[in-house]
Amino acid sequence: MRSLHTPLCDLLGIRYPILNAGIGPAAGPELAAAVTNAGGFGVLGGGGMPHEAMRKLVARTRALTEGPFGINAIVDDPAVPEDLEHLEGIAAMGPTAIVLFWGDPTPYIPIAHGHGVKVLVQVGSVGEAKRAAKAGADAVFAQGVEAGGHVRGTTPIWELLPDTVRARAEDTVLNDLYDGDWPNAPHRTLRNKTLAEWEAAGSPPHGSRPGEGTSIGRRTNSMGERVDWIRYSIGTAPPDFDGDIEYAPLWAGESCSDVNDIKPAERIVSDLVREAEAELAG
Repeated sequence: MRSLHTPLCDLLGIRYPILNAGIGPAAGPELAAAVTNAGGFGVLGGGGMPHEAMRKLVARTRALTEGPFGINAIVDDPAVPEDLEHLEGIAAMGPTAIVLFWGDPTPYIPIAHGHGVKVLVQVGSVGEAKRAAKAGADAVFAQGVEAGGHVRGTTPIWELLPDTVRARAEDTVLNDLYDGDWPNAPHRTLRNKTLAEWEAAGSPPHGSRPGEGTSIGRRTNSMGERVDWIRYSIGTAPPDFDGDIEYAPLWAGESCSDVNDIKPAERIVSDLVREAEAELAG
């Protein structure tokens, strides 16, 4: 029987080549630790989070797991103009790896390696994969256009990875509607009230959309402050969000059609491992 153990497992010191996506506040210490404790590689959502807040998440994660975990960082993050310095601070926190996304990783890789931190790069095309490998990335992984959240590439995963099984979900749509704080960044979300009202109004441009500039509710930001969530702004609804969730960006990939149960992260990892090993056994 072929083994589920891959070179990525040796690189990161994990049992299974399974990672969670580090999507902002949705990927907190509890999720990252649960994935790591199940044998995968947990990833904290970093993005443009201030170092002070990120250190607290790292400390909390270390209190929940003794295993390896990483931190996700956005390369061309409009919220972090001094992004090289920002990544230096993240690397100094000592994660096993930093996961880079959205932009050229070339100047960032030596910074992470200088702190003994591995670099994984999420790519949306073969060209991006070659660039990352040439720059010295320790590993790359592909994101298809059907993925949830912000989408870098334009090629379906079943073309990037021919062995991947094609899956569709008509309730998701690739759009650039949620452009507050991060313009010109296509993303895939579930259809909701924001999209429906925008389409009903004739799909007007930025500045003329229904409810633009109004609050859809209140949430706690990375610094622990209660703030208004302005319509069309990016973000992930935290547990304490007080508002209408149907107006928030609901990141979801086309594989959402295969989600039929709500399970703890550790159970999801164990199920993935069991099913993958069954397939490998033939």
